[in-house]
Amino acid sequence: MNDPGRDKGSVILLAEWIALSAFLENRQTAADAEGEPSLAFVGRAITIALLVVNTLLVNQDEDVPCNMNESLPLQAEHIAVENFVVAIGLDSPMGMEELKKSPELLRVALENVTGVRLSESLQSKKYAIQDDTQTLHKLGLLLYQLFSGGKIVPSSLAGGNDTQPADESNIVDAKQARKREEGFDEGAEDEEKPGAQKGRQKRFIADACKISRKVHISNFEDALLERHVPASICTLLKDLIVLEEENDEAFQSLEEVSAELEQIHVFFSREDNAVQKGVLEFGGGTVGRREEMRCLLEAAAQIEVEVGNPSNPSTLVRIEGDPGIGKSYLVKSVIPTLTQSGWICLSCKFDRLMYDQLSTIASAFETFFRHLVTLTNEMLSNEEAEDVGAILSHVQENLSSSGIVVLSEFMPSLRTLYPAIFASLVDDDSFHSSEEDRDATEDKNIEDSTMDEEIMASAFSRKNRLHYLFKMLVHAISRPNHPLFLWIDDLQWANERSIELLSSLLTDSGHLNNNNVHSFLAVTSYRSNEITPILSRYFEKIDSSALVVVRNILLDAISKSDMNVVVSDALRLPLRQTRALADVLYAKTIGNPLYLQVFMKSMTDEKMLSWSLVQKRWIWSIEAIKATPIDDNVAELLTRKLMRLPKDSQKALKAASCFGVHVEESSLRVLLASDVSQSILPCLERAQEEGILEIEDGLRFTHDMIQEAAYDLMSPEERVGYHYTFGVQLAAQIPLSEEANYFAATDHINRAKALAAIEGLSLDQSMNIEFATLNLTAGNRSMEISDFPSALKYLQYGISFLPETKWDTNYELSLRVYEDACLACYINARPDKMIEFLQEILQNARSFDDKLKGLFVLVQKLTSLGKLKESMNKVFFILDELGESFPESEVTEAVIHDTMMLTKSSLDGVSKEDLIAAPRLNNKRMHWAVKLMAYIVPYVFMLKSSYLSLLACRIVNISTKYGMVSESAFGYLVYGYCHITILHDIEEGYRWGKNALLLLESFDARNLLPKFKVLCYHRELMLLLHVDLFTS
Repeated sequence: MNDPGRDKGSVILLAEWIALSAFLENRQTAADAEGEPSLAFVGRAITIALLVVNTLLVNQDEDVPCNMNESLPLQAEHIAVENFVVAIGLDSPMGMEELKKSPELLRVALENVTGVRLSESLQSKKYAIQDDTQTLHKLGLLLYQLFSGGKIVPSSLAGGNDTQPADESNIVDAKQARKREEGFDEGAEDEEKPGAQKGRQKRFIADACKISRKVHISNFEDALLERHVPASICTLLKDLIVLEEENDEAFQSLEEVSAELEQIHVFFSREDNAVQKGVLEFGGGTVGRREEMRCLLEAAAQIEVEVGNPSNPSTLVRIEGDPGIGKSYLVKSVIPTLTQSGWICLSCKFDRLMYDQLSTIASAFETFFRHLVTLTNEMLSNEEAEDVGAILSHVQENLSSSGIVVLSEFMPSLRTLYPAIFASLVDDDSFHSSEEDRDATEDKNIEDSTMDEEIMASAFSRKNRLHYLFKMLVHAISRPNHPLFLWIDDLQWANERSIELLSSLLTDSGHLNNNNVHSFLAVTSYRSNEITPILSRYFEKIDSSALVVVRNILLDAISKSDMNVVVSDALRLPLRQTRALADVLYAKTIGNPLYLQVFMKSMTDEKMLSWSLVQKRWIWSIEAIKATPIDDNVAELLTRKLMRLPKDSQKALKAASCFGVHVEESSLRVLLASDVSQSILPCLERAQEEGILEIEDGLRFTHDMIQEAAYDLMSPEERVGYHYTFGVQLAAQIPLSEEANYFAATDHINRAKALAAIEGLSLDQSMNIEFATLNLTAGNRSMEISDFPSALKYLQYGISFLPETKWDTNYELSLRVYEDACLACYINARPDKMIEFLQEILQNARSFDDKLKGLFVLVQKLTSLGKLKESMNKVFFILDELGESFPESEVTEAVIHDTMMLTKSSLDGVSKEDLIAAPRLNNKRMHWAVKLMAYIVPYVFMLKSSYLSLLACRIVNISTKYGMVSESAFGYLVYGYCHITILHDIEEGYRWGKNALLLLESFDARNLLPKFKVLCYHRELMLLLHVDLFTS
């Protein structure tokens, strides 16, 4: 910072520089009384102070020569303003009077100092100045002149001891104080011995000297404060000038002085409006986390190094620690660095009050796509436009149109980015809606049963496909020059479905097979004391995978010295001046950064830590802080903090906490419409000022523990009341087309019911039927998006809202809820609950038709358990009830042959065009008959092959008479197979097999296609065997 050996520009004495700087301040103050000239003066003085101290340090580092007679070492008395010169930024030398004539030129000269060095007379004295008290004392006297504008320290302080004479008034004050302390009776003064009087007089004089010094110290501090000199500078000067034996924080070396000046210079350079207003502000929270930050950046750097290697495994960084330890701050601190390096950084955060958790991970990608929507609406450079276009092209190439449509359920911005894809869907819907009445006349129950079968048949494939689409989305977004960084916060609150998706993304081996470059880094942060068994199980799976490199970061409490850095930065005071306070705070907060912040803010509330308008700095009572009782954890401290807020503010925060950490804008509208709305806005603004809330797409609690504390502050009655009210208002006021809000409404109502049950509270029963319907719809929607665990929860809540007389008063609703609950139990592998719900249906159904859906779930469950014969027999029992009976004894070849010939005659002249154009089946019982027969075709083929032709012909005959359904294709396929094996007509059998495939394609029944192809494969295999035997 200072090169004393080289001067650039004009050189003036330090005393002259001080005088010129004071002159400029006075000149500017006369024109502007706002205090800015004084601040500029102080800023210049701090710069010069650092240069002076560094000059002394440079001389201190010189080696002492062997011949000490050539030059004497630099002494403490040499440290004076007349022994230093300053190099100022002028092209040519100018006198002081010339400079005073041009204030602007003077300002430039004073602020462009290029160096400070010893005067010419002391240039030879370059050796080892000592770090003794006199050196530091003399430095303090010099710096006082610098900051005071040339004033001299009072003589009582300049000597650095207590031997200076005292004023007469101080002696009188000292006498009176001493007499009061000793209980001295003035009437007895004449009776004292002369020696005693003389000793007492000496003590009076000593006390008077101390009082005099205190007065002078106060005066010289006031003189500095009047010039807007920071209190930290005043303290520094006092500790240098006033030599007190009991000062534990006294300076020991010039290095300490230099370090403190550097820190003060940093604080002074900031524009700290918050500090000027007496508001505590804390930094980013990464103090003491250098090693952890390095680990995160190393993981990213490793991916960048291996970016061209297709066999590069996925990387997971797991960050764990106690609540408030700084996990989020750590990740946030590295994101700017990664973004500048070209990384695409996405993040999401789980919430303990959230049910629809898969949308949490999807929200990270939705935020990214929403940003792309914003970019497409702006004027971009050619490079930016090409970059956005490349991302959109990669997404479409990797996902295809159908994949984009599926993901748009979770990421609505895709609809805006790919309008052509969704416009074609609208056109298709319009075309189908204008077709002939065959679709319009199809029974609604048949549509529902078809959808249920698709869900049952493809539950696991749907989940796998969704995982696949997310994997391909990661591949599409992450590119060699733009790797993907995905941060998932508060993973301890994720449900199994979300954890399973994350595990699938990490253990993805697709890039190994197709040589896709895998540029993906996942970071999870979670509370180490709240790890669930599900999370532990998946961590074990990931740890054992060769496809994932795992790095673990455990965040512990910060050290005492690091805590002092945090305290120093918050108070804008040097480390030396906050060390004692930081030691006490460390003992109180056990090194937890959030605990520290909350505790310090509570200290300001209780006036133990306050901003002094006189001293213009933070002051505190360390004894009061020591006496403050310690809370067991940060949650208790946060609760105490919230309880000190006004009642209206507490009420507003309680209400907001019911929505979780983030209150979205749509939920905020409901909050504002509630009964707390009259006073909520000013209360929320107050909470924002207190650092409890921040505005970010609605409202967001600054820390999840603050939201938890606000939520836990409520009584059980309040929680039930708020959740119930918000649920009803969301359901009534927000359009149900807003799906996220629809789920939110259902979640609030369900949570109110659960809390009421736990606490033994009663809930308004008047809307129970509406709530059951809400849960039924939410359950169906969850199954459509493959969220089967959530679907089961919604349907179970739906059942709980039904009245005891449900089968009499709400039959149709009860039947649908129980049917869908059976289906959800089957998919979630809950056979006990499935049987319970099925028994309810079988005991209360008004007709056999109403039992069909539940019975079909039972059939599929038996099949999944390997009980194929039992499952097949159950189907034949159901078919018999539907009027489609089959022989109980083994059928003869004659019966089989006759049945085939009768069916063949009924199909004479029927072409493939006739099949595709045939009417759709709209008879519910016949639909179920065809569906059940098609379902057991594979098992009949294995266990009861003589019935195969009978099943095929029965499906064909029903379809010909009543209309076609997607399952009809299985009948025609097996009918073609039987043509070859029974009637030995290979050509006709092949023709009907082709017709069956065309029929299936006309229904767009993709969920049935895998099963159909399996049957085709077995048919071809058997046909080859049959043809070989026949020809031989």
